[in-house]
Amino acid sequence: MEILFKNLKTQFLVKFILLKFILFLSLIHIANGQTKTDSINKQSCLRISLLTCGSGEDLYSVYGHSAIRVVDSSTMTDIVYNYGTFNFSDPDFYLKFTRGKLLYYVNDESFEAFMNIYSQDGRSVYEQVLNLKSADAQTVNDFLINNLKEENKYYKYDFLFDNCSTRLKDIFTMTFGKRFKLGHVIADDSMSFRTVLNYYERNVHWERFGINLLLSYQVDNKMTNEQSTFLPDYLMRAIAVSTIDGSSIVKETMQLLPEKNNRNAATNEPKLYGWFLLLGVLLISFSSMKKHLIYFDVLFFLMLGLLGFVMLFMWFGTEHSVCAWNRNLLWAFPLHIVFAFLIPRESTQKLLYAKYTSMLLVVSMFYSLFAQQEYIAEITPILILILYRLSKYSKPTMNNMAFKNFF
Repeated sequence: MEILFKNLKTQFLVKFILLKFILFLSLIHIANGQTKTDSINKQSCLRISLLTCGSGEDLYSVYGHSAIRVVDSSTMTDIVYNYGTFNFSDPDFYLKFTRGKLLYYVNDESFEAFMNIYSQDGRSVYEQVLNLKSADAQTVNDFLINNLKEENKYYKYDFLFDNCSTRLKDIFTMTFGKRFKLGHVIADDSMSFRTVLNYYERNVHWERFGINLLLSYQVDNKMTNEQSTFLPDYLMRAIAVSTIDGSSIVKETMQLLPEKNNRNAATNEPKLYGWFLLLGVLLISFSSMKKHLIYFDVLFFLMLGLLGFVMLFMWFGTEHSVCAWNRNLLWAFPLHIVFAFLIPRESTQKLLYAKYTSMLLVVSMFYSLFAQQEYIAEITPILILILYRLSKYSKPTMNNMAFKNFF
């Protein structure tokens, strides 16, 4: 009887231990299942959108802006990731910006704060809600969070090839790979960078004129469809017809803010003032005041020479590759500075400089008919004025008496 009791007790202990082990495994399974459910729920709570902001009135804002919005309903957060941020308080800000060495970085801010800026500026904001699976939305979110790390957030800004807009396009190509197909908004090689930039700068003529003077033939190359996404408007249009796994990547498009800026066509002052200057000089040259034009000539050629040095600096002193081999150096010649100081003197060097520079200028004007670098219409009166004033110094009969006591 005692043996039987011991056997029963042993069997009971075995069954009890086995039952506890089964219960333990069940709890682990339930916990794992809960973790997976939480992860799935977390992913399904993410909504990713592309924000596209309209043009502003200042030069830096005329091209628009792009950002990514991430709404997480599980944590009640609404964050905008912005790749167009830079440190304006950097003591070397202007030098770095001019030389193309300024680092931009990705920044996160609340959606409300982001919208307040564009609401105050009266600029439009469009939102394209992306049609992403839960796992894809989580991948984009993880990518952005990782980019916010100090070691990852900075990048070397390039206005045409690596900016706040191209960075967002790259997120899709890097995270989705071949599953993502960028939509076509322009035919490859149908439009140059300069052409599209001139359109956006159509109401800031002085800035457009200055930019065109500094940019060389490289911005006259034709853009590919993908390269056109350096502009936020073109990225928005491309994403609208893009696909992921064969389906449209955009679920919904909404206008969050209307455009409130009324931009009337602005007068092309550089062209207008250029012709007025030429006309004024011509009128003075046939009047009794023509002897005083020598003062104008010194200042005129001095400014042209300084402009040439600026172009040389942008070519050799910066990392702006689009400023190299600038054809405008053929008329904004740095040696004009030397000529400006020769003008008050009677010298053979002055005569030779005026003669050969005039010949070079004429050749460059014919060359512009075939050159890849686009001709800038605003420089026409300037070129005529240069030729006209050089012709006055290419002859030994030029009278400099009005300037004999200049130095």
